[in-house]
Amino acid sequence: MASLTQLLLARQMTKAGFITKIIMIETGLTHKQLRRIYSGFEQDEGTGARKNHGTMRSGTTLIHNSATKIQASLLMQLYYNLGGDDVTISVQIPELVKAFRLYHTLRNEIPSMKNGRWPSFTITDAWCLASELRSEMASLSVCNSCKCSYFTSVNQRTYIECPFCHDAARLPMNEPAKMIAA
Repeated sequence: MASLTQLLLARQMTKAGFITKIIMIETGLTHKQLRRIYSGFEQDEGTGARKNHGTMRSGTTLIHNSATKIQASLLMQLYYNLGGDDVTISVQIPELVKAFRLYHTLRNEIPSMKNGRWPSFTITDAWCLASELRSEMASLSVCNSCKCSYFTSVNQRTYIECPFCHDAARLPMNEPAKMIAA
């Protein structure tokens, strides 16, 4: 029998858009129990729950250039700021959902991110990054040069250490203000 805590967490995760496999991992519920929750959405709200059956990715497919590393750094720093050291012990779903919402709010304020040039992470991607952070397959490091914190995964496909210094180094010396305003 599923506990009320498990059911409420599963419902929150379903509303946030997590895929079924992640909800099963985080709550310990079976696929059959989740189907009941999905059907409950139809009865309660008149709409069916999104039965997300997407795939889970890792740093290998998520972090492959400076743009994706900047986004992962932003998202995971928000998550760490909200969840503290607990995020290195287990994935903190409420904090991850809040961080994900903040990440999208910030993306909408940054012109180069909101125009679609930088595809955004999904909530499933956020969980995958948080899971790597928890399992010590990833970390948040502080750059010795610019003092910004950045996310690094052992699985990432880029050799860029600090994505902020990397992008700043590619700009001509007289253009840093344009990068911020663009």
